[in-house]
Amino acid sequence: MSPDYAHGQAALMLCESLLHLLVEEGVITKTKAIEAIDGVAELARESTKLDGRRAKLSHAVTLVETIADSFAAKDEGQVAKAKSLQLNSD
Repeated sequence: MSPDYAHGQAALMLCESLLHLLVEEGVITKTKAIEAIDGVAELARESTKLDGRRAKLSHAVTLVETIADSFAAKDEGQVAKAKSLQLNSD
């Protein structure tokens, strides 16, 4: 693994983690976090149209979209788990 790749991966993980913490602490809403993620994806998509480095940027779009999907699904999974726990306690 190249140092650049490792740095990029660590930065991406840190940003995703911070978004989750901000939502969990009530600093921002889940909707606002997803808007921020979608904004980054849109910027990356626009960059692929303007830049010759389409392959690298399309990978960036895929990564950001994956984060958006996992972010949205995380809370859905927590809601399902809470409902399951509630049903089991009744």
